[in-house]
Amino acid sequence: MSKSTSIAKANRLSNAGGCYPDAQSYATTLAILLIKLAKLGMRSRPAITMVALFIWLTEDWTKIKKASDIPDFRRVTCDADCTENTFRTYYDGTVSWAEYARPCRYKNHVIYLWQPIPTYLNPFFQQFISNYNSYGKPFLSYKAKESLFELMTKSWKTPRALALFPRVNKSELQQYFNRSAKADNTLGAIVRIQLIEPNQAHHASAMYYQRLNSDYIRYRIFQAHNRYLSRLIQAARNNKLNSFFEVYLKSFSVKLINESIKKARYLSQSSAISQFRIEYIRDKDGNDVTTSTHITPSISVGSVRSLEDNDVSYFFTKLHTLTLVAKQNASVKRATKAALRDYYNKATYRIALLFIVLTGARPTHAISILSIYYSQTDVVFIKDKGCLRQLILSDYLQQEIKQYLLLKMAIRSQLSIHIELDELWYTCNEANTPVRLSSSSLRLFMHQLWPDVVPYQLRHFFCYCANSHMFSDKLFDNDIDRLMGHENLGERLGSDMLSPKRFSVLKTYLNTLPKRLGLEALTHV
Repeated sequence: MSKSTSIAKANRLSNAGGCYPDAQSYATTLAILLIKLAKLGMRSRPAITMVALFIWLTEDWTKIKKASDIPDFRRVTCDADCTENTFRTYYDGTVSWAEYARPCRYKNHVIYLWQPIPTYLNPFFQQFISNYNSYGKPFLSYKAKESLFELMTKSWKTPRALALFPRVNKSELQQYFNRSAKADNTLGAIVRIQLIEPNQAHHASAMYYQRLNSDYIRYRIFQAHNRYLSRLIQAARNNKLNSFFEVYLKSFSVKLINESIKKARYLSQSSAISQFRIEYIRDKDGNDVTTSTHITPSISVGSVRSLEDNDVSYFFTKLHTLTLVAKQNASVKRATKAALRDYYNKATYRIALLFIVLTGARPTHAISILSIYYSQTDVVFIKDKGCLRQLILSDYLQQEIKQYLLLKMAIRSQLSIHIELDELWYTCNEANTPVRLSSSSLRLFMHQLWPDVVPYQLRHFFCYCANSHMFSDKLFDNDIDRLMGHENLGERLGSDMLSPKRFSVLKTYLNTLPKRLGLEALTHV
């Protein structure tokens, strides 16, 4: 296998929609870890178990090269700010829940937000944190860190009771959540980048086309962690490993495999989990009298170039009206060549902008379809970043292109234009010579109708529409990557296949866009 072929294969395997880690093998290795943690001394065992499971959950073991690299995790009060390596418990009146400080990549820096512990781990984490009354004091002493580091670096032998079950190496277990997040085809680029390192993102630029609020991100991460853990729990149940999935506090133990765990009410909201701040109201002696709970406003993460549906719809309505006025001026008897040319050029800009907003094409690379790649069918090809890229056209856009080509043929005849370009649409200068449409000329034209907005933002809007699509079949992450042209070696045209079912799903989605924006058909000839 050549190097390029190997890279292409690896890229395809790394894309969303790939295979999840084998739950049975990982559940066995997790059982081995829990057995080793259960054998620790009773005094340090709860804290070491808690830190070991938390670092496994947050994928930080790869950064730990020595015992001192293990962070100093500590408990803070509910009214304290969310800072690095802190934990708290939050009670909403139903069930107490453990929360940890999760780093959120926001505007080129990192802020910390409270993230609820996954459901299966909360009984243990909540009890440990509630019983740990030394606020601000690290959970682990340096000696305990050394014990944990030794446990995680020494080889793990398979106990006789687990010898018949398949297992993975401990280094593979440490990557379980990372690999699950990469394979998850419903996670979304922004949520995925919160769970893995930025340099591990398969399509690094994908998150910059999307925009989500922090409450929704918190909800998606909570749901994802629960899904990934439930796969291991179910595999452990199937293999009857229940007795090994037990963790120990000082005075009692907690079984991680429970048939049902009651969730707090604030975790049961639809598509959002709010962050709360507790404010203690004290008397003049400093004693707590009462408390008040406040919802912390969410923040927006991702694209700063996103547009609103109503604004985009209004822009295309103005563009449609502008083109209609130019058509009327060109339709009068003895219309001047200047009027014909103005009408044709406005129609050209209109079809180019429709093409961008309805296909997500990059306006800096392909503003027009090349004639040799146009066959009046659902599929066309464009040159994008030096490679051929497949685009699917909605029924509305196909009709608009056909109407434009009829206009082009008529205008070329009336203006006696004999020079033809490779592009399907282009403008015409005062000398009645075809001129290729450029990104700068399109920007200048758009600026007249929508100041301070550029055509590339229509591509951002196209991605926003794909992510917020709620009708018919849902679009998966790899569907959105395909529509946006986010592809690496091994995923480009000729290296993959699109099944008829997925093609139908994409085409159905694309057909909803014109209706969503209220686009009107324009008959030129």
